[in-house]
Amino acid sequence: MYLRLVLIFALVQFSTPTTISDWKYNLYRGLQHYVRTGEESDQLRLTAREIAFPQLFRKSYVRKQRDMMESIVCPACDIGLGIVITARRAGASVETLGDIIEFICKSIIIESAEVCKGVVELNRDILGYIIDNKPDLTSERVCSILLQNFNCKDSNRTDWTIKIPPRLRNNAPQVQDPKPGKSYKILQLTDMHYDPDYKIGSNAVCVEPLCCQVHSPGLRSEDKAGYWGDYRGCDLPWHSVVDVLDHVVDQHGDVDLIYFTGDIINHKVWKTNIKENTEAISKVFKQLKETFGNLKIYPILGNHEPHPVNMFSSKFVDNNHSLSTRWIFELVAEEWSRWLPKETKQTILKGGYYTVLHRPGFRIIALNSNVCYTMNFWLFHDDEDPFGQLQWLADTLAKAEKLGERVHILSHVATGDATCLHNWAEEYTKIIYRFSHIISAQFNGHTHNDDTVILFTQDKKPEPVNIAFNGGSLTPYSDLNPNYKVYEVDSNTQNVLDFDTWSYNLTEANADPQISPQWKKLYSFKESFGLSSVTPNDVAKLVERMTKDPKLTESYFRFQSREADSSLALGCDSDCEIENICYMVTFVHGKNFQCQTFTDMYNSNRPKPKPT
Repeated sequence: MYLRLVLIFALVQFSTPTTISDWKYNLYRGLQHYVRTGEESDQLRLTAREIAFPQLFRKSYVRKQRDMMESIVCPACDIGLGIVITARRAGASVETLGDIIEFICKSIIIESAEVCKGVVELNRDILGYIIDNKPDLTSERVCSILLQNFNCKDSNRTDWTIKIPPRLRNNAPQVQDPKPGKSYKILQLTDMHYDPDYKIGSNAVCVEPLCCQVHSPGLRSEDKAGYWGDYRGCDLPWHSVVDVLDHVVDQHGDVDLIYFTGDIINHKVWKTNIKENTEAISKVFKQLKETFGNLKIYPILGNHEPHPVNMFSSKFVDNNHSLSTRWIFELVAEEWSRWLPKETKQTILKGGYYTVLHRPGFRIIALNSNVCYTMNFWLFHDDEDPFGQLQWLADTLAKAEKLGERVHILSHVATGDATCLHNWAEEYTKIIYRFSHIISAQFNGHTHNDDTVILFTQDKKPEPVNIAFNGGSLTPYSDLNPNYKVYEVDSNTQNVLDFDTWSYNLTEANADPQISPQWKKLYSFKESFGLSSVTPNDVAKLVERMTKDPKLTESYFRFQSREADSSLALGCDSDCEIENICYMVTFVHGKNFQCQTFTDMYNSNRPKPKPT
């Protein structure tokens, strides 16, 4: 096998140092040498250190940092994955394929050796299948998806589109909402990340994606995991899950329904399996039913639910194939039957999405937006409207429009996130534009941040037309206080009138573990930001005020992390504040007009630091 690889790579031509920067040449030749010999050259070792990307897929980079890294991250990815694809097509086994990827992962310190090994072993068969079954797959395509947040490009990409029903002549967008009705309350729970292996007193300071594990005893008292959870890369123990659910029942007996917006499974991404994921998912949904009884719950999937993490297999993979992730749809179709009507099962089994008429005039649409997540490797194989979900969304909204219904949309991954596939987000946003007059609100999770995002039209004079609310997270992962949100909603328009974020301070809770955490209302959105309403127009005006008033950007940052001690200690400089403002006005990654507009406002309104 290695002889064949040697011959293949001997034929591959590559630019000399006169036409490409030395580090790229050295990386390419060094990886070629490794594939041929299984040995790491001194030159490759030095080059890898120069371009190392520690925790590349975990770190949160602001836009300025991502732009600076683009010129290194993208070509490095192109070179490395070009080697991998060529090796597979030369006849390398999936084991050899995995060895090459694991070597690259460790060399540029993407993760620790243990995590690199675990993630590769879980995913190498998937990558082998994709390379084998997509003859036109290129490293440029893979990198443009995987590292979209660094603006990597595929020069040969052709985007797909959705057929959106034309606007009804007699059903133009309403200038005014229907007559306001009585208000009612919706509870949003999201990103629980329950960890069965959380151990009190274990090591909370580690290099892996998840700490506080049963096998890692804390050596120093300050490094030991707290009783209720920990800021430092740890998820929720079971007693903390039970505590929040019990508290909600005691505190919010007037809640009318619950949105559960995904992510039950913990962050041990290198050691998942179907059995343990199934047990955790079933345990959580059983507890939700026991705690809330007959209260209606509308759940959706998070990207952590499948095994391997993030993977939702392509429609071209047979349901009986060992790589198929249909098992997660079958599992939740059964688990969710506690709350959902039988007719939802068809689309849940197809792609993990559904719609329900909660009551006459009010429709809930629950999406599996995890299929847009750029860490879903199956997008390399086929990214065109996975499971036909967006076409279904457009058609479902068209029916709702004809019937005069108002709609809430639930989805885990927000489209404005830099890791939601641009093409998917673009088509989704076109659908929202078209039906914005009946879509009263959207509810997301995934980022763990308490955010509010506005959608603007793309006209010469953009107007705010829709709004999405991120529920934050129950997990403190990372540098966060646990939280949930309670929305006050108009019963006729289904517009959000206000929301409260409830949280507790994890440091204080862990100081006296014998006492249950002291949950409190952290803030009310309208009151804290001086709003007369929570309409897209008024929230857009808030963003404009944030460009001028440091107190508002400071408050937004503090509430975003629920005033977590570790987050407040890190602070939020001007780059951080601009990042927060841009996130509030971005619905599609790469569509930066609103971001640039408000950035210019910020820079012109804030005093410039005096030169030293």
